[in-house]
Amino acid sequence: MAQVYVLQGPDKGKTFQLPEGYGLIGRNSPSIPLTDSSVSRRHAELIEDDGHWLLKDLDSANGTYLNGVKIDQPSEIRVGDQIRCGSTVFVFGSSTESLFRAEPQEVQLEPHEHTVDSTIMEAMPGESDLIRTAPAAPGQAANDLRVMYQLVSAISSIFDLDQLLEKAMDLIFEVISAERAFILLLGEDGTSLIPKAVRTRQGEDREQITVSRTIVNHVIRNREGVISSDARRDERFSGGKSVHALGIRSAMCVPISARDKILGVIHLDSSVADVTYTAEHLSLLRAMGHQVGLAIENAMLYRSGVRAERLAATGETVAYLSHHIKNILQGLRGGADVVEMALKSASTDTAQKGWGIVSRNLDRIYSLTMNMLAFSKQREPQLEEIDINALIRDVLDLVVPQAQQAQIELVHELAENLPLLLIDSDGFHQALLNILSNALDAVEPGKGRIELSSQFVPATNAVLVRVTDNGCGIDPEELPRVFEAFHSSKGQRGTGLGLAVARKIIEEHNGHIEVESTLARGTTFTITLPVSLQIGLASPADWTPSPPA
Repeated sequence: MAQVYVLQGPDKGKTFQLPEGYGLIGRNSPSIPLTDSSVSRRHAELIEDDGHWLLKDLDSANGTYLNGVKIDQPSEIRVGDQIRCGSTVFVFGSSTESLFRAEPQEVQLEPHEHTVDSTIMEAMPGESDLIRTAPAAPGQAANDLRVMYQLVSAISSIFDLDQLLEKAMDLIFEVISAERAFILLLGEDGTSLIPKAVRTRQGEDREQITVSRTIVNHVIRNREGVISSDARRDERFSGGKSVHALGIRSAMCVPISARDKILGVIHLDSSVADVTYTAEHLSLLRAMGHQVGLAIENAMLYRSGVRAERLAATGETVAYLSHHIKNILQGLRGGADVVEMALKSASTDTAQKGWGIVSRNLDRIYSLTMNMLAFSKQREPQLEEIDINALIRDVLDLVVPQAQQAQIELVHELAENLPLLLIDSDGFHQALLNILSNALDAVEPGKGRIELSSQFVPATNAVLVRVTDNGCGIDPEELPRVFEAFHSSKGQRGTGLGLAVARKIIEEHNGHIEVESTLARGTTFTITLPVSLQIGLASPADWTPSPPA
């Protein structure tokens, strides 16, 4: 079914259907009635003849124009052609015509040099090919300002390039009518085009997109926005086979630019008769292209900054760990030298002393390695039903010899009848061992006391595990950083990973850890572990935990 759509004039926006194969244009027409006083009562007519449509002027006062050319005899008219009668401009179309008729083609730009002024210019074809309109009305200007505000708000804080371009395309496709819209970025070679965001009214697949290389080449080479109401008749693109192959009737393309660099293009086109772009569309899209370019550059700068920060952080981490490993190796070497001396002198006492040094440093490097693996590796805890008190006793057994050697009092007060917990036993074992080791380092040999307790809290449906020491305490300024990786107040004795790993493991169990400390009085770490009701246990009301001894 043929139709005409009014692009300009008093009846702008109206669509007239031509179901009978005939349409009379004029102020007294029953089929295409106009209110334009510059149009004759019987101005022109559209006649279907054997599947083809003809436009005929009826000796009108102001003449009839087809694509900007005045006609004096019946002329064949095709979808996308423009008709001007007086001050009214139509576009001729068909609601049943296929939208896409081109075979897919690779998007490749011809080599070019950026020697043109970087200012984005408005490219205006001749009067015969472009409908010129008056400057934007205040309402239109306000609408454009609103659109630009939406665009800036939507993309200014997005640093993922793909997400940024998809968001920008969503807004462009929403505010400017098009059958197809593409955001294409230049590849690293400076000539190939990479489709980054694609929208089509027909749901066309990304792998099958076709873009007019002729128009895109012109935009990138000349750094100007292009608008054409009929690209096939635009003299600048007359040699472009892709334009003819695509059957584009209305196309608009603007560069994506940042500072003095062209990053790509935004390309919109349509073969539907009622979509013809105007200067206002080009002005808005050109501004959007510039804003998208700035956002892309901002995202690239952010990514470069993040990459630099990561490299710097990696360098600091390697330097820190290398220094700590070097100290451990020096200890191992010292112990090995003592053992070698003992072997030469056949002294058992000296050998035992040397082996003690080696053993302690082996424990240090093993602990460091395990903490490095735990901190760097993302994993799901291997949960199983665990008696938390039994796990606590296993950890205590490991630290008792060290506590006895330093004459440190180690006390545990574990509540009875605690509910079973879903726990990764290896992970929690390491977390608690790190906290206890930290406490052992904090207290003074011969005077230190460490208390370890467990308790069930029905009000929060959680089990609390506390480790309290009477050590030197933590400076209030240092307290917020105790769980920060590679931050240690122990000097050469600490790696800065123990408490960071403990917090990471506890949070993997959906728990949390808190610290309270007073200088010269001691520190308390409190671990909170939620009790799961999904392991077939009784409700919390049925549990009768006893208080700490």
